[in-house]
Amino acid sequence: MVLKSVRAKTEAAWTTTKRILALMSCWGLVFSLATITKLSVAFEYDDGLVFSTPAYQKAFASVAQPFSPQFWSVVNSSYDIEKPKFVPQGLAWFFRLFGFKVAIIADRPATDGEPLRKEWRRLTPKTLFLFAADRGDKKGFLEKGNFVLFLADSDSGIMDARKAGICAVRIRRSPKSYQKEDYHPGTLGELVLPLSQY
Repeated sequence: MVLKSVRAKTEAAWTTTKRILALMSCWGLVFSLATITKLSVAFEYDDGLVFSTPAYQKAFASVAQPFSPQFWSVVNSSYDIEKPKFVPQGLAWFFRLFGFKVAIIADRPATDGEPLRKEWRRLTPKTLFLFAADRGDKKGFLEKGNFVLFLADSDSGIMDARKAGICAVRIRRSPKSYQKEDYHPGTLGELVLPLSQY
C-alpha cells in the first residue's frame, strides 16, 4: 500500500516535471525565433496602452490655445495622471516576454516628450517610441521595421497597418475617452481585442 502511494506520487511529480520542461522548450523556441528574426509588434499609445484623456483634459484647462506647443508640452509631461489599460499592457508585456520588440506610437508632437519616452524604457527602447505628429510618420515607421502586428484604437491606425502589410488588431477606447472621431470598431473587418477598453 505504501509502495503504491510512493509510486503514484513519483509518477505525478515526473509528469509535472515533463510538462514544465515541455512548456519551457516551447517558450525557448518562440523566444529564439522572435529574437533571431527581430520580430516586432507595435501599439498605439493614446487610448491604446493608456487612457490618456486626463492628460488632455489638464492641457485643455491649463493652456489658452489648444494644440499649440505649450498644449503638447502639458500633455506629454502629464503621463503620471494617465491610467493604464490592463489588457493591452498585459499583451505588450506578453510579447516582450516571448522575445518580440515592442514599439509604441503616440499620435502627437514630441514637444517635451523625452520624460515620457524614459517612462516606458522597460517595455520599449527609446528608438522604438515614436511621436507621429504627421499622418505619414506612422505608416513609414511601420514599413521600416520588421513588424508583424499593430494594435491600434483608431481607424487610421488600422488602415496604416494594412497599407504597410501588417496584421492589425483593434483596441477599444474607453467610453470616457475625449476622442470620438476616427473610431468605428469592427467596420473595417479587423479583429477587435476583447475587454481592451479596460
